[in-house]
Amino acid sequence: MLKTITLSIAILFTQSVNAQIKGIKFVKTSLKNAFEIAKKQNKPVFVEIYAIGCTHCENFKKTFDTNPTVGEYFNQKFVSYQVEVNSPEGREFRKKHNIYVLSTPMMSFWDKDENLMHIQVSGDEQNNEKSLKEMADRAIDSTKNSASWKNYFQHGVSDDNFLIEYGYMSRMICDTTGNIAAMNAFAEKQQSTNFQNPINFLVLQKVIIDDENPLFKHVVNNLDAYYAKYPKKDVISMVENTVMYSLYSSRANNFSLEKMADMKENLRKIGIDKQSIAGRFLLPESKMLFKTNQPEKAIELIDNFYKGLKTIDKKDGEFIEKYVRGFTQDEAILSKINWIFKK
Repeated sequence: MLKTITLSIAILFTQSVNAQIKGIKFVKTSLKNAFEIAKKQNKPVFVEIYAIGCTHCENFKKTFDTNPTVGEYFNQKFVSYQVEVNSPEGREFRKKHNIYVLSTPMMSFWDKDENLMHIQVSGDEQNNEKSLKEMADRAIDSTKNSASWKNYFQHGVSDDNFLIEYGYMSRMICDTTGNIAAMNAFAEKQQSTNFQNPINFLVLQKVIIDDENPLFKHVVNNLDAYYAKYPKKDVISMVENTVMYSLYSSRANNFSLEKMADMKENLRKIGIDKQSIAGRFLLPESKMLFKTNQPEKAIELIDNFYKGLKTIDKKDGEFIEKYVRGFTQDEAILSKINWIFKK
């Protein structure tokens, strides 16, 4: 009897909660469970990646929770889940799928086996019934979703808007090769007289991640012209971000010393001080010196950098000793920086 009453109360409670939900019925347990449900229902999964304190995310939450048209549309087509970008679950999900969150909310759509179908950053301009329905339809259309763009690019689709969209998507999923290829194709289509136009500057800020891109090279060779046309801080930020993205990409493992010297010069041009530049390039540059059988120069580089610091943290000293000894055990060479290890 007690079991029957308890079950009846649970059913009534569930019905009451469902009756209150006018919008999207998000799975509340876990992302893993959302995909398990999707497999049982043979549906794709909609995952909103949001951030605490994000105004746009709060605006979308109101729509997702209360709009019956959006709710009915998404509930019919997807199993839905929300994950906070910096939560343990969010970090694990991003790491697993190489997702780089450029902005929130990020709307992502996956098949039931957790293969990405479509991904896009959304703003208030997409926060309406029409745009959300179009986004949902696009996600499940294999001829329009972002999973199809690489194939279109390889088959010669090259209008500007497509290249920007493909390049931006490639950046979101950490496809460096795809991004560089798309943005080089985009740059090649631009007339030199239009290099400085607002669209190209926005592409430099938001999409391009390669300091070899012709549009980027034009900036560092014409800084005064860009300073005159755009806020100086925006130009400096763009140049610095692009150089650092290139430096810490996997392809940087093969950068020559000459290439790194050019990169350092570009940072110097925008006013980054010498010691800061040296710190950023210390490991990549010394690693290349070790790899090219120049251990004495690598040690000299490390020695000069640490002499420029006011203090050396004990953990930093321990790290650099372990790092250097990974390349050489020659005590005659190491003796020059023993003072760092002792710190």
